[in-house]
Amino acid sequence: MGWSLSAVLVVVVSGCQQSSNEYQPPPPPKVTVATPVVQTVTQFVEENGETEAVERAEVRARVRGFLEEIRFQPAQTVQKGDVLYVIEQDEYIAAQSAARAALTAAEAAIEVADASIKNADVEVTRSNLEYERQKSLFDQDATTKSDFERAVANRDAAVAALNSAQASRSAALADRDKAQAQLEQADLDFGYTEVQAPISGQITRTLIKQGNLVESGSHLATIVARDPIYANFSISDRQALRLQEARLEGTTPSERADFDLTEIPVYLGRELDQGYPFAGNLNYIDQEGVDQETGTLALRAIFDNPDERLLAGLFVRIRVPVGELEDAVLLPEKAVSRDQVGTFVLVVNGEDVVQRREITTGARYGDMIVIATGLEASERVVLEGVQRARPGNPVTATNVTLSPVEMPAMDAPPEASPEAADAEDSASESDDAAAEAAPTERESAETAARPSDAS
Repeated sequence: MGWSLSAVLVVVVSGCQQSSNEYQPPPPPKVTVATPVVQTVTQFVEENGETEAVERAEVRARVRGFLEEIRFQPAQTVQKGDVLYVIEQDEYIAAQSAARAALTAAEAAIEVADASIKNADVEVTRSNLEYERQKSLFDQDATTKSDFERAVANRDAAVAALNSAQASRSAALADRDKAQAQLEQADLDFGYTEVQAPISGQITRTLIKQGNLVESGSHLATIVARDPIYANFSISDRQALRLQEARLEGTTPSERADFDLTEIPVYLGRELDQGYPFAGNLNYIDQEGVDQETGTLALRAIFDNPDERLLAGLFVRIRVPVGELEDAVLLPEKAVSRDQVGTFVLVVNGEDVVQRREITTGARYGDMIVIATGLEASERVVLEGVQRARPGNPVTATNVTLSPVEMPAMDAPPEASPEAADAEDSASESDDAAAEAAPTERESAETAARPSDAS
């Protein structure tokens, strides 16, 4: 009987141990979900472009000589009229002196000619009087023929002397004008020995070193003005029509006539910028219209650049607002995944079960993206924990609320925002730092998004 009781206890204990070793399924994974933001968004034309300095001028020598001084440092900001170089001046000082001497001599010759003219004029008057007297006497046979002929000769000689003096004065005047012109040219050449900045801006390094001989026309350096700065880009003929129609929609003929292209804002982003942190305005539309060979229309925008964050010659991204889309559905781009099948998001239904939605996307607005098709505005989309969620499996969902996206202005000329650019640069650095981890997380998300065998 005792043995039987022991056997029963062993059986009971064994049964308890087997019950405690049974598999316990883990709790549903935790995810964060939110319904999409539904709002009116600005539609854009997006193209690539290139920045260009508003002003660019080559600094060139205008006279020949040895380069004596260089009065700037590379990359220095210079003002229009600043003396940048000094060319040897001795030769041009001598030319000035020679021109002044020639001018003085010509002016002295004019004075001599004036005195000669005065004397000759007196002699002409006297000889004319004598001629008239002798003629009257000769007509009355009161004088000899030789006396009359002598009076005629004296009169003619006086007139010839006057004409000669006047000719000498004309020659002296011509010499003075020539000497004056030579002096003015000498003064100009001397002034050109100080090479001045033709515009204000930043100057490059010098192309000719001190002590070298420069010729008239030698390229010495270049000055570039980068504030403000241009961005050149082109849009297709279809985009041009879209922009025109969107901008003139609902306007009257008089409003169309008064339409100012500078009212169209333009946004710019550099290669490493997140988004478009620089704001400017359209500045020029090619007046020749659409290029028939390329089918594009050339445009130019202008941007304030006080801190010179935008350099000339940069390849940039351009965004121009062309219209508005009402009731657009937006999600954080991190909620969107992609695999070999296509682009998708994971949603959680009313029973907290994960489902996959195939979608198409539209324009991006910061870290948000438009969901063009495939998603209802009322559906809860997985934002955090995508890698833990599997279609067909339950989850524990925590609801959060997404904030609307701040849209850029459609019409009001925007103001440049260096602070925004700084923030974008910081965000870009953070994105770069996280880039290495992103592929692993995305791969996990794609694996988790595939339906499980059990489902």
